[in-house]
Amino acid sequence: MSIKGTYPASPSGRFRVVDSIGVPHPYCITPKHVAVASDHHGGILNEAAISGAEQLGAKCGICKGKLSYKKHEQALLVACYVEMKEAEKELQAWLKSLLPEATKNNYAGFAFKKNF
Repeated sequence: MSIKGTYPASPSGRFRVVDSIGVPHPYCITPKHVAVASDHHGGILNEAAISGAEQLGAKCGICKGKLSYKKHEQALLVACYVEMKEAEKELQAWLKSLLPEATKNNYAGFAFKKNF
């Protein structure tokens, strides 16, 4: 998935937005979604096909329908090149600077991964 918006690295380069990630988990397509896309959407598995499949009883393969497709959100994935505790103030200030752009692009927040 491509990242919506522009997110510069932190001033020191120790934190960087590298991707987006589904939260609380990615929406998991099932065979029923694929069948509905094939039968009713010309084989194209897009948002309309997924919503149509849900109307016909398909559910996320992970949460089994606890959350609809629309309730699965995306967060920005931040690569951390140091322990967050080592640069907590820098990280906090940097994330606050990114928040307006992230909100504008409908991201639910931030997720983190160690990259060291």
